[in-house]
Amino acid sequence: MFIELSKYFVPVLVAALVGGLIGIEREYRDKSAGFRTMILIAVGSALFMIMAQIIGDPQKETGRIAAAIVTGVGFLGAGVIIKDGATIGGITTAATIWLVASLGMAAGAGEYPLVTAVTLLAMAVLWLLPPFERWLDRLHEFLEVRVTIKNTDAAEDDILDIFDECGVQVVHIRRSRTSASERTVYIKAKMTPAKRQALSEILVSEKGVLAFDA
Repeated sequence: MFIELSKYFVPVLVAALVGGLIGIEREYRDKSAGFRTMILIAVGSALFMIMAQIIGDPQKETGRIAAAIVTGVGFLGAGVIIKDGATIGGITTAATIWLVASLGMAAGAGEYPLVTAVTLLAMAVLWLLPPFERWLDRLHEFLEVRVTIKNTDAAEDDILDIFDECGVQVVHIRRSRTSASERTVYIKAKMTPAKRQALSEILVSEKGVLAFDA
């Protein structure tokens, strides 16, 4: 019995490990699906794959259960995508959920070399590519402005009004709660150097702005 348990528990542990590694990055960036969520998705996917091999013909059951996992994960991914006006957030997190589920499935199937290689690739994409992405944005006059304000929607609306008054096109917004009374808003916008200068001058004198970096 112990041998049987260890046989099935190893892939579950591997799934938990890779889910946790990827979840750390999402948790660090304060995303809605973080450390615990990624572990549970990976472990659940691995367990479904293991059960497919136990309950019946592996060739038939594995395919059906894999399809069911993909469908279920699709609902989870859709739940973290947020549309706010012209901006859409959560797409990277949704894609990460989809990837973690597939890694859990591969771990459940015992494909450990594949799991290791894809996990390393995913970690490189999530940790190493954001600076390159910001460099590309600067080439196209995209800039991310970081503004720390009071933790209220009204304060955030005031900041967005300033962007609008300066004629700055906002393309993406993400938020991080700094403390119970403060939040940091990361606003990705397209602007010329002149508009950036004008925006900075207004933000410096704005009472509701606690700190900003443009």
